Amino acid sequence: MTKIFIPSYHRANDLKTVYYLRKIGWEMQDVYVFLDSEADDIDKYEAAQREYGFHLEVFDMEEARRRYDYVHRPSVSRRSVGQARNMFQDFAKREGIQNYCVMDDDTTGFQLKMRGVHVGMSRGGQVRRAIEEVAKFVEKHRIGLFGLPQSGDFYGSLKRNLWIRKVMNCSVYDTRYIYRGERGILDVDTNMFVGIHNAGLFTGSMADGVTLQQRQSAQSKGGLTDLYHECKLFLKAMIAPIQFPSAIWAEKQKMNGNRIHHRIDYRYLAPKLLKVKKSERGNIAWDTYPEDYPFTNEPKRVRREERKES
Repeated sequence: MTKIFIPSYHRANDLKTVYYLRKIGWEMQDVYVFLDSEADDIDKYEAAQREYGFHLEVFDMEEARRRYDYVHRPSVSRRSVGQARNMFQDFAKREGIQNYCVMDDDTTGFQLKMRGVHVGMSRGGQVRRAIEEVAKFVEKHRIGLFGLPQSGDFYGSLKRNLWIRKVMNCSVYDTRYIYRGERGILDVDTNMFVGIHNAGLFTGSMADGVTLQQRQSAQSKGGLTDLYHECKLFLKAMIAPIQFPSAIWAEKQKMNGNRIHHRIDYRYLAPKLLKVKKSERGNIAWDTYPEDYPFTNEPKRVRREERKES
């Protein structure tokens, strides 16, 4: 089974994703929960580990901060889920794990959508097969990041595409082609996939079938809710427009109660020169041009320091 990596914070007694994965028959030895070394409830996570049998990994928070680019004013605790997801890649390479799937710690289920229309809940076997097939797709076509859609991707008019440019809360990584892809403060997953498009690389998620049942931001205790309260959701909306002002802007969204959020115009972001023919692999593979990979969003000053050391 594909390894599942779960970033968590202050949810030792409410690990919904662990409960869900166990319910659908995922091997707990393939499930890894990560938390930072400054968390004040590590002992509670250790108790949950003994009960459910998953792996518990604690990463060095100071190292994560050193390698992270906040872009704008950091939160009071200088903490972000993006830091955890960046640190996954060190762990995966150290353990010889090439592909892994990242899921948030509050996953309770997946919907089944056909042509964007909800037709029911996905069964456990469907979810397992969908994740395994994405992992195979990523490896076969040499893509650093690809995922399953989430319910929020279907807001607005019905879309008949088979592919969505976004890749969010259930995604498969290939460590050969992507390294420390997140920066910002909040909404770092948006920063990552638009940064990948901006670099001319292919990524996204399926637009049909098994779909993550998305939970609205800052609605449950623990996790990122504390950070959302520190930074306010307004800051979450503004990070991507600050980084990509020609392609992303902020607006009031009626469907979200007039909450300020960002909108991405892919006409000014993603290239449209992707070619895939039956007789050849095409140029969606991230290693088509060696200078383009591994994709990284690491601060330039850190990369300069490392080059000097090497």
